[in-house]
Amino acid sequence: MKLLLNLVRKDFKRNPAITTALTVFLIMAALLMAGGLRVAGTMISAYDELNHKALPPDYLQMHKGEYQAAALEGFVASQDGIADFLTVRMLTIHNANIVYQGETLEKVLMDNSFVVQNQGFDYLLDMDNQIATVKDGEIGVPVYYAETLGVATGDVITLKKDNYMKEFKVATIIRDAQMNVAMTSSKRFLISPADQEALSQQLGEWEYSFEFLLKEGVDSGVISQAYAAAKLPANGVDITADLLNLFNVFSYGLVAMIIIVISLLLIFMAMLCLSFIIRATMADEQVAIGEMKAIGFPGKAIATLYQMKYLILMGVAGIFGYLGAIPFGNFFAAAVVRYCGTGSNPGLKWGLPFLGLLLLSGMVAWGCHRVVKKNLHSTVVELLRGSGGRRREGHYTLPSSGFKYSNLTIALGELVCKWREYRVILLVFIFSAFLLLLPMNMKQTIQDPSFITYMGVGEADIRIDIQYSPQLTQQQERVLAVLENDSDIDKYAIYKNGYVQAENSQGEETKIRVESGDEAIFPLVYLAGQAPVGKNEIALSSMNAGELGKKVGDKLAVVYDGETMELTVAGIYQDITYGGKTAKAAINFNNEDVEVYILYLSLADGVDFEAKTDELRGALPEIKVTPVPSFIAQTLGGIVDNLSRVEAAAMVIALLLSALVTVMFLQLVMAREHRDIAVKKALGLTNRDIRIQLGIRLLVIQGLGILIGTVLANTLGEGIFSLMLSSMGATRMTLLIQPLKAYLICPAIQLLVVTITAIGGTRAVKHYHIKEQIME
Repeated sequence: MKLLLNLVRKDFKRNPAITTALTVFLIMAALLMAGGLRVAGTMISAYDELNHKALPPDYLQMHKGEYQAAALEGFVASQDGIADFLTVRMLTIHNANIVYQGETLEKVLMDNSFVVQNQGFDYLLDMDNQIATVKDGEIGVPVYYAETLGVATGDVITLKKDNYMKEFKVATIIRDAQMNVAMTSSKRFLISPADQEALSQQLGEWEYSFEFLLKEGVDSGVISQAYAAAKLPANGVDITADLLNLFNVFSYGLVAMIIIVISLLLIFMAMLCLSFIIRATMADEQVAIGEMKAIGFPGKAIATLYQMKYLILMGVAGIFGYLGAIPFGNFFAAAVVRYCGTGSNPGLKWGLPFLGLLLLSGMVAWGCHRVVKKNLHSTVVELLRGSGGRRREGHYTLPSSGFKYSNLTIALGELVCKWREYRVILLVFIFSAFLLLLPMNMKQTIQDPSFITYMGVGEADIRIDIQYSPQLTQQQERVLAVLENDSDIDKYAIYKNGYVQAENSQGEETKIRVESGDEAIFPLVYLAGQAPVGKNEIALSSMNAGELGKKVGDKLAVVYDGETMELTVAGIYQDITYGGKTAKAAINFNNEDVEVYILYLSLADGVDFEAKTDELRGALPEIKVTPVPSFIAQTLGGIVDNLSRVEAAAMVIALLLSALVTVMFLQLVMAREHRDIAVKKALGLTNRDIRIQLGIRLLVIQGLGILIGTVLANTLGEGIFSLMLSSMGATRMTLLIQPLKAYLICPAIQLLVVTITAIGGTRAVKHYHIKEQIME
């Protein structure tokens, strides 16, 4: 063992550049694997603890307007699967009446309700994940606003309408297992019962949440169907625990998923590089291996010698990767901790990374053993001759008329002859370009205004929401009056949103959210078919079409207000709002059944939509007016922030990966071609010529890698992005690209990094001389 360790130590000293680069490579793979699993472990632990402490409902139905409490109690008594029931009274206050630091919350997309602490389940928690309590005059503010607006304990929130004003001191920041994330468009403030009652006399409207906690094993879909069949109050959205979990996992788990995928790709690259390095090293040391075999070294001992070096490197990488994963994972899990807490099971965030590194170490050990064993099959005679397992290289003919561009001609000729050696570095350059572009393109797509088309509507500038209230008709008329007389508005459309009943593919009744309006004004791009025309057609979101088992041309029977309508599915579109389950049809909803009117506006050329938004807010103080870019940004804000972090990390990793592989590859190529280099010098080529030739080879390979990586990022990347958003209702994404950044700046940066690395890495050329080869 001592002999083996001495041999390994000498090998480290002989190839410090390769050893260092490979170690950093393995550390990066270990860091990403352990870091991604730490984020995942933190997310699972924190989310479980939040749900355990808060006890969110398994099914809830929102409602505005009158209701009969006795009917609800009778329904609960008739359902054996219901463990507990709760009616949450929510005082919904318009954002223009909520003031923080001198500004209203008009620019905030969220609907804000003021509630008291619940009894039994669905608790609002403080930042220690204890049931939050507030006194009269105090308020608990959602963690979402602490994150986005910087609200802190001790601050003052003011509610104001006309001559009435009430100030609340922020006593705590609250976590809400039901409405934590940005993708849920409502938020709850916690106040005392006395303050809620006093506020209700001055401003706001009552909204109710009928919440059900189910017994173990009971499907929320069964309760949803029974609720709909009982025709209980349902003038609002219904939400299941599965949908809440989907929102949370998508918001919190996206980063972990991307990091783990990157780490797996990086591990694959590391295995390719290891294989290449081992094969190159053993090819150069065939004579030494043959001598060891000749004097009686067993093959197992020789294999152990070569494997030990890489196992030691993996051990070092595992230690550094695990330690580095602590701050790395904590940075990317910061949002999870902020919204959910640190978690009750620390074993997950410590144990999962350790298991991941054990798996990584096992993969490296297996890969080393496989490559080493394969390269020890040659006989002693073959090894001593230096011909064991060596591939014959091709040849190229120098031009008889002489060189016009000598360095370019020689470099390309050698590249053609030795193309097999460049397969690994080509794959690494492809991966680097892909890794650099994909997160950037994903972020660009989400931030683009046209992303609204994946939210169930054509491109528009401004969105107006008129929520259900007793004054719904009057509010609608007032909005239309303002828009009809405004020359700054090019076009607008108004859509009623309500619910109908239908049967899914299993024959079970289900509730469908339907948008009714003129679909031709803001046309969508449909996955299949077209927009519905007339009263006998319907368009379904892709998730609804799948759940209902329908395709274009099929018939769908829907029931509204006791009337059954046989509609033809005219088209299927993408929509990531409302859990991805929406529809479009000309249903004439009664006013009391309209959950919300949504208007979309397109402004005339040259009109500033921010200024126009402020003008409309002033004219319609009780109505929510939101610029479409703000609507997208606030709905998907957490996802964009996460993608920004991933984009920065991916850029660093891609560039560092390119530099490390360039160093390793140059060292190996120069070691294997030292005879060729010496012969070139004897023929009159200078050190500068040889360095340029090596650089040309690398840059040609990298240029090809960037080209292929860019194509893959725009094709395979779309499939990956679609897969990520498919659970939300977008099944066919088109990545939007910034051409200047994607096709010029990023490739230029990659080429610059490799060029600088090649300049430094080829300095060793000056140490190779023909006299040394003659002496050998």
